[in-house]
Amino acid sequence: MCYCTTVSIIELNVKEKGRTVLPVELQKACGFKPGDTLVVEEISEGRFIVETRERKIQSLWELAVASQSSPSTKDLLRKRSEDEKDRFERLSNPTYSSTTESNKRGAALLAAVFGE
Repeated sequence: MCYCTTVSIIELNVKEKGRTVLPVELQKACGFKPGDTLVVEEISEGRFIVETRERKIQSLWELAVASQSSPSTKDLLRKRSEDEKDRFERLSNPTYSSTTESNKRGAALLAAVFGE
């Protein structure tokens, strides 16, 4: 994405056949090079982001990787619930080792407390 700090406002004229030319100062400020393919994305009515295809692919890749590595809220809540149940089990049976009988008592108590 190009956030030009050296160029504040540039007017571009649309020529016949819908063509326009990006001035050299804009190309330099945005890091566009000859041969780059530019991608234009509308972000709101009349507002667009212009970036190279390579940069767009990179940003989409980063977004995909970030969303895969980040657990969902549902996963986080499930994990927290499991952790709390384990903690409650340990605290409610301090004199018992983890046996089938203590697990059954703890499970019954948890079901009553959590409504499961």
